[in-house]
Amino acid sequence: MDRDELVDLTRRALKTAIDRTTDMTPAEGGVAAQAYTCSEQFEKERELVRRSPQLVGYSSELPAAGSYCTKTVMDVPVLLTRGTDGAIRAFENICLHRQAPLATGCGTAERFVCPWHAWTYDAHGAFVGGPGREGFPATLGGKAQLTELPAAEHSGFLWVGLDPQAGPLDVDAHLGPLGPELASWGIGNWAPVGEKVLDAPVNWKLALDTFAESYHFATVHRDTFGQITKSNCALFDSFGRHHRLIFPMRHITDLANQPEQEWVPLNNLVLIYALFPNIVLSVTVANGEIFRVYPGERPGHSVTVHQNASSMDVSEPGMAEAARSIFEYAHGAVRDEDYALAARVQANLASGARANLVFGRNEPGLHHRHDVLADALDGGR
Repeated sequence: MDRDELVDLTRRALKTAIDRTTDMTPAEGGVAAQAYTCSEQFEKERELVRRSPQLVGYSSELPAAGSYCTKTVMDVPVLLTRGTDGAIRAFENICLHRQAPLATGCGTAERFVCPWHAWTYDAHGAFVGGPGREGFPATLGGKAQLTELPAAEHSGFLWVGLDPQAGPLDVDAHLGPLGPELASWGIGNWAPVGEKVLDAPVNWKLALDTFAESYHFATVHRDTFGQITKSNCALFDSFGRHHRLIFPMRHITDLANQPEQEWVPLNNLVLIYALFPNIVLSVTVANGEIFRVYPGERPGHSVTVHQNASSMDVSEPGMAEAARSIFEYAHGAVRDEDYALAARVQANLASGARANLVFGRNEPGLHHRHDVLADALDGGR
């Protein structure tokens, strides 16, 4: 996104803030409470997520040839590597012998050695050695290879597919017109700060709903995000099945007295991208956050992996501490405010006391998210 586009968005956001309004849909909407509690629907949604390209991290997590990182995606252990050709590859992080994990965390390695019996693999997933080979003529008689998963590097992020037989990932088609905008931020080159997991008694869609509007900021986030960002004030734009929300910061009205050429747009905006079906990306001047929200074991359970990357120079200790503090602050607010309340909402939904939830005209992100999911479940993929 170039400066002219950012200034245009800032003008829109400034007007919305001055007018004390927000982008709205033509009418109210909503969904049935069973959308968050029905086991049959949950299984269909879980399968849809499994079939979708999964954004799993930043390109900066694999900074050079020989680097690797590990992920868990819907219970699938994944090992990502960057080869000497610069390409990334993904494998099930499972030894061919007794299924031990081959690596943990991130780092650099030319070989991956199973901690159980020392079976060894290269960065292309090929078995290259180990003791007692004569005991496994069938398994090791040909070209033994870790199970490779579809993988891609796109818009500064790492992507994987969970079906080994699905063929190459078409992230271009998946992102459509939003791809170039995501790439323009350069977040993929920012320094990774950390990764945290939220295992919550909350339906995966309800977890995502907490990122889909700013209407709750003045109440749920009264002493945190509500002190920084305006409540019930947002811009909404859709990009096929994805959408973008822009939340003006409270001080944005100060721009009314400044020449546009002096504006620093990202000092006044928070951008939230909803990447269908289960990823949220938050962009500010200081950090780029990924929320990977996965359906869990049952309708009332989800697992969120929260990652953060910083535009600051984290090689400097003070900056590194500041980046960690920002991450802790954001994670704490999501965990203790959004998800804590959502758990109580989930309990009410499970009670069956009320049949429906209402989405207001001032909550276009909720309308869009649930409409495109319904379309996909109805065969619109």
